[in-house]
Amino acid sequence: MSVGPTGKGPRLWLQPERKNSNGSVEAARWVIRDGNIKRSTGCPPGDLAGAEAALAEYIAQKHDPRRNVGQPSHVLIVDVLNVYARDVAHLHARPRESAAMIARLASWWGNPLEASRKAIGPKPVLTGFVSDINAANCHAYVTFVGATRSASRDLEMLRAALRHAQEQRVLEGTVNVTLPPKSKPRERWLTRSEVAKLVWTAWRGGRAANGRSGEGDNWHMRRHLARFILLAVYTGSRRGDVLNASFVHSVDHGYIDLERGVWTRKASSKLATKKKQTTIPLPLGLLSHLRRWRRAGQTFAVEFNGRKVDNISKAFRALVAECGLDKGVIPHALRHTAVTWAMQNGIELWEAAGYFGMTVQTLMEVYGHHHPDHLKGAAAAMGKRKR
Repeated sequence: MSVGPTGKGPRLWLQPERKNSNGSVEAARWVIRDGNIKRSTGCPPGDLAGAEAALAEYIAQKHDPRRNVGQPSHVLIVDVLNVYARDVAHLHARPRESAAMIARLASWWGNPLEASRKAIGPKPVLTGFVSDINAANCHAYVTFVGATRSASRDLEMLRAALRHAQEQRVLEGTVNVTLPPKSKPRERWLTRSEVAKLVWTAWRGGRAANGRSGEGDNWHMRRHLARFILLAVYTGSRRGDVLNASFVHSVDHGYIDLERGVWTRKASSKLATKKKQTTIPLPLGLLSHLRRWRRAGQTFAVEFNGRKVDNISKAFRALVAECGLDKGVIPHALRHTAVTWAMQNGIELWEAAGYFGMTVQTLMEVYGHHHPDHLKGAAAAMGKRKR
């Protein structure tokens, strides 16, 4: 915090004692100088702490984007992202990943001259205001990131932040975010033998399998991966829901009720999103496993050394490589596998949509061709002879 009459931006200045034109004397006091604005703090020279507090309050009020509804040309993109990060993003299933996406967006849209050095192609001229968001600059952002899927997810978050800003009366009007064309959905799903190989390799593997000790060590290091795979494949749940599943009631975690055989996947403290986290009954085979894990003293369904696991990406990649499977086998492929198996078994569409937490439209677009009734009526009609 700068103290003195010089410098740009809001600052404190000790105004000396002075005589007014009517002969009265105005005592020395700290005032806030900001361009042509001069505002008294009411603090005498000896109360620097009070003057600094008044300056901090002034800066906060000046830069709070919630004060008034702003036109796109007057609202900073970083302000929109900050409001979204403060209100919504920290409640996401993977808050660290959301924070990284927001930081990447802010570094480019809010600091264009710094980020554009890494960009491929012509450097866009940006002001940092919401009015910069157009099709050309969105395309430039995709080029800057270099990965279409990652850039698309970033821009989806930017769009969500803009909508939240409108709801919070930070931003006025509608701003369109142009997303790149959707990439083809992942079609990699696992066979039952592949899932069995992953589970047994993880369950039987000890320290020696991880290269951490010599032969004969029976301390199992990857059984948490086996539990993760079983819970994900049996229920088709997302990675975040599986890692957040607890046997103990908590507002911050999903709850597995072993008596009723029901899993409430959405934590009560989490805001509802388009990624539906429906409450589901648990299959009997999985319920037997869960009860055994609870009797063994686990608080969470997936634990490592008695602690909740927050990230399994690195360990899962190592397991996939050891099993000789391709790189397309990622944690999300387990959800894809569960839905595919359910469709192959002829599950009713409305039940499948409710159980897996997706719309019937998404279910049909991505997984419909696996259903035994898919286009059966058309095939029957084509096979009829004309009378």
